[in-house]
Amino acid sequence: MHLSNLPENLAFFSGAIDAAGSFGGIYQSAVFAYGSGLIKDPVDADRFADLQHLKALETAGTFKDQKVAIAPIRSSGTAPVETDPLLSKDIRFLFSPNSANLDINNQDNLKNLEAIKRLLQVSPGSTILLRGHVDNSMVEEFRKRGGEAFVRQMALKAVDFSKQRANEIKRLLVERHKIDAQRLDGVGRGWEEPLGPDNDQNRRVEAQWFTLE
Repeated sequence: MHLSNLPENLAFFSGAIDAAGSFGGIYQSAVFAYGSGLIKDPVDADRFADLQHLKALETAGTFKDQKVAIAPIRSSGTAPVETDPLLSKDIRFLFSPNSANLDINNQDNLKNLEAIKRLLQVSPGSTILLRGHVDNSMVEEFRKRGGEAFVRQMALKAVDFSKQRANEIKRLLVERHKIDAQRLDGVGRGWEEPLGPDNDQNRRVEAQWFTLE
């Protein structure tokens, strides 16, 4: 049995999944598991995560000696808890460095937008989860500049940036292909799930297709 301490709680509720799991991931999983029949127009997970009291404890320094003591939740050959689709299609949109805007002149990207539209047409009750990613090429540089604290700070920014990429795909699907926005959702995974050493491949958005049972 392990009782969570202050840094673990901060990591869990802030989304710093590299340290201690993710409240947002569990929330997202529940939304997809129970569907719109029970959860109508679900709000963002941030609505339920008020960090002011945890931040106040951190500022006060009462638990400054506590360290994260649990193993991080990672994907190693199997899908993470929050991304276990009923049916997954390997569709990827690739981005340029430091850009949250999709290259709409790239024919592969355009074909993938069409592919998602067709998936949703084939299964009227299905939904798409867009998972944004950034490359991890700067992690060691961040570590040299500011140690682990700076790496964690930049990791949170990477999560936000990767979510912007996911939301860009959602915007294009809604505006160009008239997809119902309620059937699309986006999450940011930062640099947590690199495909390998190729940074071009790691700057991506993946589409996962959830069909009704």
